[in-house]
Amino acid sequence: MKLNIKEIGQRVKLLRNQQNLTQEQLAELAGISTHYVYEIEAGLKTMSCPILAAIACSLHTSADYLLFGDHDYDLEVDSPSQHDALAHLTSMLTASQRNQVAHILSVIVPYLKEN
Repeated sequence: MKLNIKEIGQRVKLLRNQQNLTQEQLAELAGISTHYVYEIEAGLKTMSCPILAAIACSLHTSADYLLFGDHDYDLEVDSPSQHDALAHLTSMLTASQRNQVAHILSVIVPYLKEN
């Protein structure tokens, strides 16, 4: 099966527009340049797996949807920047403090899942 980079770019652009994101905002979320977003959307450039994953996460979709057009694409995913922020916050804590945070999260997470 051959991938059509123009169709992939169209799907990226469609999702970006549906989410009212500019190319600049998507670029910042995905950690790439605005020009690279333009080239992807125009079907001029392909993406590496890490870039594909970053764009998919940034657009709350799956790589399958971007690559193949699968319509089951409304996923709740954390962006890499959210993971980085959590890791950064916890990296500044001692082991004992990280254990306390883990305990607090173990109490809060089940409550959040109910909502």
